[in-house]
Amino acid sequence: MLKTKLAIFLVVYILGTTCFGQDQFKFEEKIESLVEPYLEARKFKGLSVGVIADGDTWTGNYGQVSDEKKTKPSSETIYEIGSISKVFTSLMLADAINSGEVMLDTRIGELMPEIKETKPVKTITLKHLATHMSGLPKLPTNVSPKEPENPYADYDRKKLVEYMKVAQLDAEPGENHEYSNVGAGLLGDLLAAQANQTYESLLKNRILNPLKMKDTTIALTDEQSMRLAPPFNSAMLPARTWDFDSLVGAGAIRSTTDDMIRFMQANLAPPKNAVGDAIELAWKQHLDAGKNHRGMGLGWQIAGDGSTRWHNGQTGGYQSMMLINRKINSGVVVLCNTSGSEIDGLAGSIIQLLAGMDPNPRKFAKTTVVDKATVKRLAGKYQLAPQVIIEVVAKEDRLVVKLTGQTFLKVVPESDTVWNYTDVEAQLKFDLPNKGPAKKVTLLQNGQKMPAPRIK
Repeated sequence: MLKTKLAIFLVVYILGTTCFGQDQFKFEEKIESLVEPYLEARKFKGLSVGVIADGDTWTGNYGQVSDEKKTKPSSETIYEIGSISKVFTSLMLADAINSGEVMLDTRIGELMPEIKETKPVKTITLKHLATHMSGLPKLPTNVSPKEPENPYADYDRKKLVEYMKVAQLDAEPGENHEYSNVGAGLLGDLLAAQANQTYESLLKNRILNPLKMKDTTIALTDEQSMRLAPPFNSAMLPARTWDFDSLVGAGAIRSTTDDMIRFMQANLAPPKNAVGDAIELAWKQHLDAGKNHRGMGLGWQIAGDGSTRWHNGQTGGYQSMMLINRKINSGVVVLCNTSGSEIDGLAGSIIQLLAGMDPNPRKFAKTTVVDKATVKRLAGKYQLAPQVIIEVVAKEDRLVVKLTGQTFLKVVPESDTVWNYTDVEAQLKFDLPNKGPAKKVTLLQNGQKMPAPRIK
């Protein structure tokens, strides 16, 4: 859920010292060369890129919105931004601090009376939540969704309070950095309760309306719903949009590249008003680099160069990445309607480009092309174990595969009969006769060969 990858390559001193003006650098062609390998490898359905290069803005859109809607997305296409929502939640914290409503060291026990006697949870501060130093784990232990593909829709405040009363911390507050979705969701819940507003109304009143981010929202209007890019999982199958209740502050926001460019502009040159003051406070480094992280602002991850602020996000059918650097007056946001699309690296390459470097396009493993008729002969159900079936489904010239009780995963062809998983280290080898469907498939994983005869 809403993941952040602290180990991505860009966190290690990605920026040079070269600055440039638009006349010195034509970035569009180079950005398209960086996107091209992702297109060829079918890493996404639709993708939108927003760039600020030394103050000038540019957007690019690639792929298609969906199989039915074959048009390219646009700068007004709406995507879920996942964990980038945490930056907005922490920005609301900064605003509340500046207005005197709370302080960084305000303990959550003061804001959530239900846990005021719960130790050591009540000693967690708002700063701990905004910098992932609370000791809370990544997710609460009492998530049991009615709809697994929409896992947080029914996780309400009652469940959040119940969890906080019995939460077991992985470390004492302030002792260790551990990325926590429940911590960020709790922060959003506390700020909304303190202001006696819903999270969304607080977000719009304090942040979005002043920045004129008209298409950044949680609940979509009918018109906005028409512009929402439908979600796809990593196997390129239709996925489910995610809804949030009490964990809204961890990942519920939806936005466009146009609006995210406005947000990046405000962070590069904060306006002289309350939201600008909040941006400055959130931008400031509040956590020094440690063993497993590079330092943080409020909500912001700080790259190894000490200048770039960044955050990424992923939900069930979307992935996003944003990086901003004031030294070069530049930023990039990449929004995609396919989870597992690996766009963190793409965004990292673009910010390197804006810094005057010359990143090479990504190289993905080459795959062969298998004709649709052969692909169809591989499709079927195969008995791996008494209670485990391998279901192989043909999608035009590609396959997706699911084991009993798991989700569909994408496989790519090495040959007509050898297909490799893209998300796990595993391989499928089909026994394909000269005519007719495959007789069996063998799953190769962890040094084991596991044959599965066709049953259907």
